[in-house]
Amino acid sequence: MRALRTPIIAMKTFARKEVLLHNTKDDCWIIVRNNVYDITAFIAAHPGGMDILLARAGEDATSFFITKHGRNKAVMNHLEKLKIGELPVEERVMASDFDEPFLMDLIDECYRQKLYLVPKWYASHIFLTRVINVIAFFVLSLYVLYGHLAWYWAVLAVVVQAVIGTSLFGFLAHEDTHRNFTPDPVSRFILRITWPVFWPFISQNPLKYEHNSHHIKIGDPEFDYEVAAFAPFVRYSGYVEHTALHGKQHRLAKLLYPFYANIITTVGGISSGFWQKHNRKVGVEHGLSVLATMTYFVIIPALVMGHVWWYLGLYFIYQCVLFYGIYVGAAINHFVPAATAAIPAEHANQYGYYACHNTSNFCITSPFWFWYTGGFNVQIEHHLIPFVPVENLQRMIPIVQGLCKKYNYPYHQYDSFLDLWNDHYSYLAMLSADVAGKEVASEMANKSGYQAR
Repeated sequence: MRALRTPIIAMKTFARKEVLLHNTKDDCWIIVRNNVYDITAFIAAHPGGMDILLARAGEDATSFFITKHGRNKAVMNHLEKLKIGELPVEERVMASDFDEPFLMDLIDECYRQKLYLVPKWYASHIFLTRVINVIAFFVLSLYVLYGHLAWYWAVLAVVVQAVIGTSLFGFLAHEDTHRNFTPDPVSRFILRITWPVFWPFISQNPLKYEHNSHHIKIGDPEFDYEVAAFAPFVRYSGYVEHTALHGKQHRLAKLLYPFYANIITTVGGISSGFWQKHNRKVGVEHGLSVLATMTYFVIIPALVMGHVWWYLGLYFIYQCVLFYGIYVGAAINHFVPAATAAIPAEHANQYGYYACHNTSNFCITSPFWFWYTGGFNVQIEHHLIPFVPVENLQRMIPIVQGLCKKYNYPYHQYDSFLDLWNDHYSYLAMLSADVAGKEVASEMANKSGYQAR
């Protein structure tokens, strides 16, 4: 008797550009490990919240899925129930690139040491830091707005307030972007309504879409909207075509840092069509966020106290100090000469190597820099696994350093901020002078196909 064979059902294939069309809450597809999934019905039930899924709607979410869930078979089995097809053969990435030994070892070790969870003994310390920062911020704010302070005390208080806002950006906003910081609904509501006061022009959901995209391919304007937004003024990547303005970018760059978020949201968000493509509501939300900012800092104080130009001036000082701090604490450690080194062919499409190659740490033992940047000075570890909370990043450092040594991966570390600053401007100098694109040919060749659109 001839054995019956189970019929092989061919899966439907979808090109990446076709998947990209399904990028809204009501029609959401993603790609994981060359497979296409319709997760529309699952978004509302996702334990990590819907925003992290919408941040990759219509696109390749492989690195996010792997670094969050590792080898969790239960999660993978649940995802398989939502599978609707596969990528065509010519658009697939090799399975060996997904299962990068360095990255899989790192994920396993982070799970073993429970680094995805906030340990209670340390959470109390960071929690207290956040609470003190928030109280100090609002006390200073109210004194400045309604306290009849002398102009020099008011200006000093605004500068200190902005420094605290920089710290809170890392400890609160950035954490919320990656892991839905604080699951408590009351705390989340408070964070949402106070967000525009802390971080003008960096509205909540647009930040999630833009920043999570930055994590996919650092420095690639197609993914990194920081690079795309600054491209008309400052050439942060060899992917950006050189213009005459870039020849003066050394002087121009320092003038633009205080308007860091304004440029990203207006040029990188609105002009690129990024928000409209990912979520039609985020542009409106950003406008309302800016209105809330101006209401708190200018409109209400001016109605109560008068002197509208005085409050506009104080707001301008606050914004400039805040954005300058966020830039030097969170951005420049991606733009250093090491980023132009050629990636070896065997690592060309590997997420872990790409993250190590394009990211640098600085002053990792300094309590001040960790506080001031809100943990952004520990960038390598964060970029490798963005879902590890800031409380555990310093515990993660020796693990990553050991694995980098074992697998011969790069690990860029600066012991002083001044060294990082100088290297950053060496990088800008190279891109400024490189009119023909010859010196950054290796950087151009590093454009990974791992998460290609």
